[in-house]
Amino acid sequence: MRTRVHPLSGAKYDVREDGLLDITDKHGVAGVFDAEGRWVSGELRHCDPQLCGWLAGPQLPPGVPGNPKDFPVPVE
Repeated sequence: MRTRVHPLSGAKYDVREDGLLDITDKHGVAGVFDAEGRWVSGELRHCDPQLCGWLAGPQLPPGVPGNPKDFPVPVE
């Protein structure tokens, strides 16, 4: 699963197997969004649509080098 923390809001963006994103803000409020940032369900009703598209949008084929989403997540 591709997971990133938003650099400004601190919200955690997790891409699910079905292509949707589970997003949890720093206060624990969560919601589900599609790859274009449209709300699907949950209490959280807003997100960063650019980060949604970058994480859950069209991807390079597996094994293609240079896709930064495949790099390890830095440890904080």
